[in-house]
Amino acid sequence: MSKPKVAIINETMAQQFWPGQDPIGKTVSLVSQPGADIQVVGVVQDGKYTSLTEEPQPYLCRPIAQFYAGSTTMIVRTAGDPNKLLASIRGELQQMDPHMPISAVPLTEKLALPLLPARITAWLFGFFGLLALLLAAIGIYGVMSFIVSRRTHEIGVRMALGAESSHVLRLTITQGLTLSLIGTVIGLSAALALTQSMKSMLYGVSATDPLTYMGVAVLLIGVSVLACYLPARRAAKISPMIALRTN
Repeated sequence: MSKPKVAIINETMAQQFWPGQDPIGKTVSLVSQPGADIQVVGVVQDGKYTSLTEEPQPYLCRPIAQFYAGSTTMIVRTAGDPNKLLASIRGELQQMDPHMPISAVPLTEKLALPLLPARITAWLFGFFGLLALLLAAIGIYGVMSFIVSRRTHEIGVRMALGAESSHVLRLTITQGLTLSLIGTVIGLSAALALTQSMKSMLYGVSATDPLTYMGVAVLLIGVSVLACYLPARRAAKISPMIALRTN
């Protein structure tokens, strides 16, 4: 009596064909092999089968003993350096069949070329992001310097009436941070809307990842504080007599 044909399916296939049911023991039939029922014997997590940006899709894995394939890929997980295991893997496979052609490479090397476009895109986005951050810092510094120069007389009056330098410093930084916070809120709102169209370019991170947005907001505010500090420090050191003479 021949053994039944078996296969292991992924979670997407289980949910699509047998929602709310236990798929173990169920049977499927392939279009390429009509009439050959295949029994489901296991369910595994979804994976990436054609590209890293693909949406989850139904998939099944069949044993080589029942479904021969001309070429087979075997993935070996190791906790150490994978390059040290390549010789051992080749040796074990050659013991099974000395004439078997074998190509064993680390997964990072195998994925280097397919991931190159995504990495180039990430580098470009990172470069333009840093450039935008630099321009924002320069802009905030320029605006705060202009505000301080226009309010020199007012700052002199405040200090002549007893305002401390720390008060002037805190007041100037607070005004700059208020503008930065408004800009950050507007920018994050626009980013939430735009990233929905960039989901296909993201891998390993959600388009609405809260840690990413929080980190960007903290970084922008930190840069704003630094950009506001120098004009604020200069304003706090203005002599009241010189400031009162300024129109």
